[in-house]
Amino acid sequence: MPVPESPPLCSPQCLPRTQRAVAAALAHYMHAPIAQPYYVRGCIPEPDEAAVTVALWTGPAARDKWNLFLLIPLVSDGLVLSAVQVTTGLMRLGRGTHIFGSAGRRFDGKPVLRGSQLVTGRPSGGSATSSTCPCLDGGDPEGPKGFYYERPGQLTWY
Repeated sequence: MPVPESPPLCSPQCLPRTQRAVAAALAHYMHAPIAQPYYVRGCIPEPDEAAVTVALWTGPAARDKWNLFLLIPLVSDGLVLSAVQVTTGLMRLGRGTHIFGSAGRRFDGKPVLRGSQLVTGRPSGGSATSSTCPCLDGGDPEGPKGFYYERPGQLTWY
C-alpha cells in the first residue's frame, strides 16, 4: 500500500509532532526488545513523505547480528497514525508477521523493506474522525524527530 503523496494532515505541525511521538515511543526499545529478537536501533524521519524508517537489529546476545530496515507510513487509510499504533505494529514482528514488499531504497547500505502491512487499518475501538489526529491530543511531544546509532555506542538524535 503506497503512502499518499499528500496526506490529510490537520496542520503543518502535525507530521513533526507525529514523528517526535514515534521516536520517543521507540526510544524505549533500544535496550529492551520490541519483538524477539529485535531491538530498535533507530527511527529516521523521511524527508519526502509521511513516513519513518525504523532500524532494527537482533541485539547484543545474538550470535549472528543483522539489521532490518522498515519504511513505516505515518498515514493509513487516510488517517494519521499514533505512536501506539506504530509501536504495536512493530511488536507484531515477534508473532511471526511476515513482511512483503519492495526494497527499492537503501539506508546505511542495506535495503529498506516496506512495513506498511504492520500498520494498515483503522485504529481499534475508534471511529474515523479527526480526533485521531495527534495534534488534537492536547500534548505536544518535545524532543527530536528521530535517532540512529551511527556506530555502536554513538547515538545521534535528529
